Amino acid sequence: MKVLEATGIKKCFGGVVALSDGNFSCQEGRITGLLGANGSGKSTISKIIAGVYSADAGEIRYKDRLVRYRNPNEARKDGIAMVYQNLSLVPDLTVWQNIVLGAEEKKRLFLDNKAAKNLSKEIIDQLLPGLDIGKMVYELNPGEMQIVEIAKAISAEPKLLILDEPTSALEKAQVKSLFRFVRSLAERGVAINFTSHRLWEVMEICDDIIIFRNGENVGSLDFERDGRDPERIVSYITGDVQKVKVSRERRKNGGKSVLEVKGLNYGKFLRDVSLDLKKGEILGIGGLAGQGQHELLLALAGNYPSVDCVATIDGEKVRLNRPANSIRHSVLLVPGDRELEGLFLKQSVYTNVIFPKLGLKHQPLFTPRAKYRKECERAVDVLSIKTSSLDMPVRTLSGGNQQKVVVGKWFSFSTNVLLLADPAKGVDIGAKRDLYGYIVNQVREKGISVILYASDTEELAEYCDRVLIMYEGQIVASLEGDDINEDTIIATSMRVR
Repeated sequence: MKVLEATGIKKCFGGVVALSDGNFSCQEGRITGLLGANGSGKSTISKIIAGVYSADAGEIRYKDRLVRYRNPNEARKDGIAMVYQNLSLVPDLTVWQNIVLGAEEKKRLFLDNKAAKNLSKEIIDQLLPGLDIGKMVYELNPGEMQIVEIAKAISAEPKLLILDEPTSALEKAQVKSLFRFVRSLAERGVAINFTSHRLWEVMEICDDIIIFRNGENVGSLDFERDGRDPERIVSYITGDVQKVKVSRERRKNGGKSVLEVKGLNYGKFLRDVSLDLKKGEILGIGGLAGQGQHELLLALAGNYPSVDCVATIDGEKVRLNRPANSIRHSVLLVPGDRELEGLFLKQSVYTNVIFPKLGLKHQPLFTPRAKYRKECERAVDVLSIKTSSLDMPVRTLSGGNQQKVVVGKWFSFSTNVLLLADPAKGVDIGAKRDLYGYIVNQVREKGISVILYASDTEELAEYCDRVLIMYEGQIVASLEGDDINEDTIIATSMRVR
């Protein structure tokens, strides 16, 4: 039985067409995947269904009646809940307060905090056992925050649950736990809309899929009837049958040391971390979420003034206590959260790309705009950034293209070491191919060195020459050669091996 059917949905943002003819439906007790490249219209149609946006044209039928929600609260009260790609949590509230926020129950004149805590604990225990519901959200790691966001949506007991990239910050074990819970919801009759760029997730959890491209749906597959063919899915998404992965031979450890770190400590996050990065090497940082990977990359980028470490970069001793020290030695960071750490969303593509240059020493009295625009045009071309103009605000770009802008900021710099914090998180198959194609090309042709943290172990297994596993702020294992595979990375991360 169909729970929802959206037909002929159109939506424009200024002069940008987000949806030209969007059609989507989902059924009771089934998990329907919604796939497509960044900018194809997936998130837009999901937000229209959830009441975030209003459609310019088309209609939505929910439980056999026409609906047009004015805001998400109306949709939520009608049984539609959404887990957003960008978290909607309040950092200064506890886990349980965030889960029930906006839907608190009263006990006479007061809020029924006991009932709220019981409900929150019941949900969290199924999603992430052991997470303290009394913990402040700002104390959580990204994966734990994502679980709280999911719990918040589930607490409303929806009839239709929309999951927009719910696993982007989760490790594989957490994803498996979430899938068990989502499947149990489907078995209870909940209709579920699941969006992900990870094909293995779609193949594992979905009953059927709908594929969007350029603002309209271009195909659908019922897995029971049509089978699970990843190449067919990719061809629908991209419009061609290009390879999803970038081929690269694994490099044997050896050669000149570019970056040496010994005994790096930072508060409770990093303890006695030592590493040696070789020229032209891609060094992976693995481990379960929240084991110090992000803090390590930020420390190497000079983000922490109090960090206890002196590194050696190209034979020269450097204190890693200021970003300027790292940048001066061409150690450049692509941060993990593009919206909070990587971009000025209201500013143009041009402003974002050239911004790092404005802080350099010996900056000209007058900004050489013509020169910088040419450099920006080259970055846009090489990274295949889809934008109608260099002057377009970055917030109008799709997530994948925003991520390319974050990488493009360092395009004209002489790069020695590139620090990548989950660079392909939440980007589509095509954008991921473009990003890693560019990175591998830089390693191959210019001999730059890379330190890569990726929450997706497949990326570590595919691109890294060595993988260091972190656990509770320490490096506990180093994997090389045939040991660099998903099974070994996961087992070592969980201290099974």
